[in-house]
Amino acid sequence: MSQIDWGLGSYEATGADLLPAARELVDAAAIRPGEHVVDIGAGTGNVALLAADLGARVTAVESAARLREVIREVSGERDVTVVDGTAASIPLADGSADVLLSNFAVIFAPDPAAAMAEMARVAGPQGRILLTSWLPGDIEEVIGLLVRAVRDLTGDGGSAQGRVGWHGPDVLNDLLGEHGFEVSATTNDLIITTSSPQEYWQTRIADHPLGVTTFPMLEQAGRLDEVRARTIDVLTERWTGTSGEVRLPAQYLLAVATR
Repeated sequence: MSQIDWGLGSYEATGADLLPAARELVDAAAIRPGEHVVDIGAGTGNVALLAADLGARVTAVESAARLREVIREVSGERDVTVVDGTAASIPLADGSADVLLSNFAVIFAPDPAAAMAEMARVAGPQGRILLTSWLPGDIEEVIGLLVRAVRDLTGDGGSAQGRVGWHGPDVLNDLLGEHGFEVSATTNDLIITTSSPQEYWQTRIADHPLGVTTFPMLEQAGRLDEVRARTIDVLTERWTGTSGEVRLPAQYLLAVATR
């Protein structure tokens, strides 16, 4: 499941969910006007736009062609350049970035060590790298229902967050320490809200690139209805209020790496 085309389906609802974390990420970066900021896995452009609004010169790196078009459209006249690339293949010169940011994106890199080495290569001598990653908890429990069903069918032992524990500061120190970075981290909270469990299923799972990628396999195996029913039941029992609104709490790590 690591080879997902993030342009499939509609990532826009999830992008809106992640905007508060994007604000925290950009605030923590203490961006100064004129700095070159690189947004890795830019998605719908949350981080890129916020950084540009602070006067930064922004390069948005995104592998999904559809999302690159979304960023170009929403960026308007801002100083945002959109390029095709990944965390492990950034089309920029050595030491050319003052700040590299990744909001729940680099955590999906198939080769974490290669991704961190590439980001360190692009970072300038005083460059800083900041990223967010999910902590184990409620949101993992919900998406885990889908992930485990797919794993049962494919025998894939991988996780949706790559092959290392991105939520561990020690892991990040190991990955970046050899490139001269020291990592500090804080734990932040996010609430994902939908009008109902059914809306959550449709907009955050079925229309999400992960759902679009995996649903045909589950449907063919006769497992999709089961996963849908279980997901809606769990959302209803644990995170749905009397109004019918879902409020799903999520904790995440905000890591800051400096030289």
